Amino acid sequence: MIKVVLSFACVLFWSHAAFTQTRLRGKVSDKWYDRVIMAATIKNISKDRMAQSDMGGNYKIPAAPGDIVSFSSAGYTTDTIVVTANMLTASFDVFLARHVIELSIVEIGDLNRYQADSISRREEFNDVLTKRNTKLAGGKGNTPTDGVGITFSPLTFFSKKERNERRFKKMFERQEEELYIDFKFPFDYVSKLTGLQGDSLRSFMLQYRPDYAFCRRSSKADMLLYINDSYRAFMHRESTTDNAGGKKRRER
Repeated sequence: MIKVVLSFACVLFWSHAAFTQTRLRGKVSDKWYDRVIMAATIKNISKDRMAQSDMGGNYKIPAAPGDIVSFSSAGYTTDTIVVTANMLTASFDVFLARHVIELSIVEIGDLNRYQADSISRREEFNDVLTKRNTKLAGGKGNTPTDGVGITFSPLTFFSKKERNERRFKKMFERQEEELYIDFKFPFDYVSKLTGLQGDSLRSFMLQYRPDYAFCRRSSKADMLLYINDSYRAFMHRESTTDNAGGKKRRER
């Protein structure tokens, strides 16, 4: 009888422990583009706990049914949810919508929304971004040395921490480039210029998305011309495809 009671007590204890350690987990992604959002901030407001998404956009945070959890990232609109029991049983993926940014006139000396968000992101990860990477050869104070003034630090250079920091820096800069393209080539602005919406707009944005170098060197007038030229090419391709499809149907 005592063994039964003890066993039952253990079951209750571990059940309670499992419940109190329940986590909300999933992936944070961009709502409009097919890419994850790394370093997004996830906050359990009810429990005053915080977490961040990793380089793959994955996150996990302690949570229980009824908790209020927010998801945010610079350049995106914050999303807030109330946790339900079914959210804890499987992956709960979140899709954040970007702030709508138009190519409006910005006074010299003022910060536009992209610049402000970029500064905010860099300040948040300043410690990692400004830290100098360990050099494989020639690093000051690294040992052992080969006797001719060149030093090697393979243990440090190939450590998991160093590898992750280098990967993070590369992915951070790549994400900054993508966000800059979003700023110069935004959905809302392109939709207003072309009249495209829905799947047609999404198809146009993916097919004619400019590269980072072009966006950096182009003025607003250059971008306007690019969008207009791309729109004409897009509509010509669409009409050609429609005509080809109609011809095939008639031949049948």
